[in-house]
Amino acid sequence: MNNNSDSKGSTKRASRKLSMPKFTRQFSSTDFVKKLSPDINFGKKIKPEIGKKFWTSIGRMWATIYEDAAETLRNFVFRMVPGNSETVGDETTTEPVRNIKVEESTDLLSSIRKHGFILGILLMVWLVGYLGFSVLWLLLIVVVSVWRDRASRRKARSTALARAAVENERDSIVGVVRDLPSWVYFPDIERAEWLNQIVKHLWPYLEGYVEDLLRTSVEPAVQDNLPSYLKSFRFEKIRLGRYSPRIGGVKAYTEHVGRDEMILDLEIFYAGDCDIEISVKTVKRLKAGIQDLQLHGTLRVEMRPLVNKMPLIGGMSIYFLNRPAIDFNLTNLADLLDVPGLSNMLHGILEDQFACFLVLPNRIPLTFMDTTDINELKYPMPKGVLRITAVEARNLVRADMGLLKKGKSDPYLVINVGMQKFKTKTINNNLNPKWNQTFEALVYEEHGQTLDVDCWDEDPGSKDDPLGNLSIDIHYISKMGTFDSWLPLEDIKHGDLHLHLEWLVPSENFDIIHDQVADCIQVSSPTSESLHSCALLVVKLDSAKDLPVSSRSTSMPSPVCTLKVGQTMQKSHVQQKTMRPVWEETYHFLVMNPAMQSLDIEVTDSKKGNKTMGNVSVPLKELLLSQPDMVIERPFKLSNSGPQSNITLKMCLRALEKGQAREQHGPFEPMAALAKNQLLEEEEDEGVVNDNIDGQMEKSLEKSSDAKSDLPAAEVTINGPEEEDGQSSTPPPNGTSPRVGDGENSGVELRKRNVHPYVYENDAETSESLKIPENGDPKAPFPYGRVQMTIRYSSPRGKVIVVIHKASQLTIPDSEDMPDSYIRAYLLPDKSKSGKQKTKVIKDTRDPVFDHTFEFSCTSTELSERVLDICIKNSHSFLPLNNPTIGQVDIDLATLDLSKATTEWYNLKRISPDSVSRLSMSFTS
Repeated sequence: MNNNSDSKGSTKRASRKLSMPKFTRQFSSTDFVKKLSPDINFGKKIKPEIGKKFWTSIGRMWATIYEDAAETLRNFVFRMVPGNSETVGDETTTEPVRNIKVEESTDLLSSIRKHGFILGILLMVWLVGYLGFSVLWLLLIVVVSVWRDRASRRKARSTALARAAVENERDSIVGVVRDLPSWVYFPDIERAEWLNQIVKHLWPYLEGYVEDLLRTSVEPAVQDNLPSYLKSFRFEKIRLGRYSPRIGGVKAYTEHVGRDEMILDLEIFYAGDCDIEISVKTVKRLKAGIQDLQLHGTLRVEMRPLVNKMPLIGGMSIYFLNRPAIDFNLTNLADLLDVPGLSNMLHGILEDQFACFLVLPNRIPLTFMDTTDINELKYPMPKGVLRITAVEARNLVRADMGLLKKGKSDPYLVINVGMQKFKTKTINNNLNPKWNQTFEALVYEEHGQTLDVDCWDEDPGSKDDPLGNLSIDIHYISKMGTFDSWLPLEDIKHGDLHLHLEWLVPSENFDIIHDQVADCIQVSSPTSESLHSCALLVVKLDSAKDLPVSSRSTSMPSPVCTLKVGQTMQKSHVQQKTMRPVWEETYHFLVMNPAMQSLDIEVTDSKKGNKTMGNVSVPLKELLLSQPDMVIERPFKLSNSGPQSNITLKMCLRALEKGQAREQHGPFEPMAALAKNQLLEEEEDEGVVNDNIDGQMEKSLEKSSDAKSDLPAAEVTINGPEEEDGQSSTPPPNGTSPRVGDGENSGVELRKRNVHPYVYENDAETSESLKIPENGDPKAPFPYGRVQMTIRYSSPRGKVIVVIHKASQLTIPDSEDMPDSYIRAYLLPDKSKSGKQKTKVIKDTRDPVFDHTFEFSCTSTELSERVLDICIKNSHSFLPLNNPTIGQVDIDLATLDLSKATTEWYNLKRISPDSVSRLSMSFTS
């Protein structure tokens, strides 16, 4: 009996030893380390002792891996042999064996894949040490991989949200914004769902047309303009995807347009799954591509001239008014550039290239009749010139953190008008920078185009931090002629920007050009930062003839023309393989002094490294002598060229005259220049806003009060629809003019209040000096600040409802620091602990936005005996019992009409503790 059991046990052990793979018996954990450790060079940066321990742990791990793999392989082979089915009792189970077999094989493959990946990582780490690299390379790889992972997840979320909006706009908006306030309305734009349905049905068929266009037209054109080693460029893949663009709305212009033209603005949303791939063959074919393109912007469609023949439209031009928002993902080789720093640079380059193609002044012209001049569609005359002076900013956000003291910012501005971009100098370590730099931008469409200003904090070596932005409607500036005011920065806690804008219009008046030259010479020079132009030069580059060809050359030249006036240089398109190029292109230049400057033109051969084929310099004073229209059109002989070489130009000079204010009704409202406030004005002028807005806002107030929402719900007690907003406002520092308006829609608020310090100089509050003191000056209009509130009484609920919107121009007594403010409220004479209500603390701003609702229980018969005690305090003190009072206001409810909501600004006062106690005693007596 024992012998049999021993023989069976020995047979089991023998079979187990025989079934073990040979390599697992040779490579135990100790042998593995002994074989590898002597030959390892751990590099200069890793100590040998640390490396020995490291490789010891690796050896043990891999020995365990080999043993587990061998055991798994043995079991797998054992189950694959016929007849080796597992038994349970007296029954033989075959089906579970098949399940176990699949599971074992899957575990084996996943184990090999997993440990192989770990082996690759460890080998890379070993290679870093073997080659003597610093450990910082590993940290850099980790940082880049984490950044790419976070960026890809963020992009995936934004793409999913954008696609959801394209698929179902209503559900996506309701899902993101649960409780829309009553003052949110759609602008005066018609929804065009029928047009979206047409685009959606045509989208799959459009892909074939786009692919054919890119392969037959774009690809050869790109190959001709690339150097010889990149001539193998081609499109590998062109897929538009299944998501079509969505048209958010269509606006048709009925005013300020000619009888023979139609103008439409289309808001375009595109969040598609397109996949476009290109390749270039060098040693081997390299591929790069773009996926998941997202685009949002306003596309303008101009149809002119309208004719009395079919198809009734002579031509069409398509362009974006301003730079659209663009985002995309890179694939293949280009994905290697998707790292911090390079990613932003690459995105900027591609966005600039797109702007050069389809953003004003660039456009796509289409002609439907032979009689339509395509140059008039492609190169229209500018409507005017916008002179932009970035004066200064104040109270900017601290973007840089300091260890021992409060950090500051290094602000600079980026200004965009269409595709024209300007950048100011950087002012280091300053929250109130002064730039005093002037830029000039050509404006081709004053209606709908905006001036976009972005303030940034410069951080060398990392991504710059945003400090706010704003958009100004250029049409409003053209009506005003001159604009000079402080405006609040948006999308930031606080900050203001001082801009001086001038609108200049081209004029054929020859008499004023000499006066303009004199004025410009006084304020600018060719090397100064503030350049003031006095004239607009329009150059039409028509053609060139008899250009020289080298006797040793076997091919025709590919001429390109470079035009330069002062520091401004523009380049024409390349005309392929011709001695008689025809460009028919138009260029615009701003001229400072036409009596001294000239137009310099150089013709070069793009195929031979831009070798010069001829040049000419035309003094602009010839245009001054060509009265009365200041136009010259003739051939000009080229120097350093062939004997008969010439170039044909048409030049036109126009004086820049300061625009006069027009269509101005009522007081000057700087806040109305903001693009968002212009939408409100257009709605009011065209009667788009619902006349019953007061009732809707009343319901919104009831709803928000019942739900104790923090959203400010206010009923406006004026004639016409007005709006209130919760944007922050910022007080001016010492010695500056106060900002005009507070918040996003303060231009609307100024119309409601009918008070403006620049216009109503006889008003008791605005007749004094507009200088705002730092510590409270009784001579100033708001020495201690002010607070905006909405007060009403809800009869069904028996409650006094007080909505604290915001405060402005708050100052701390005997201190220049920013306050951390909160509001404490009582409904006197109740000063019990239960009757005290407070807002949250808003830190580090003189213009806090609270948007908080207080509710006090009170019967209607007691209203005439109640006083609302509002006190703004600073929580920035060291001891909790020493919170200094910034300002206080007491409102007698008997003086208010509480049957409807009233929104007002209340000036704060500083009341001594004795007076407060006497006030409380008067209620109790």
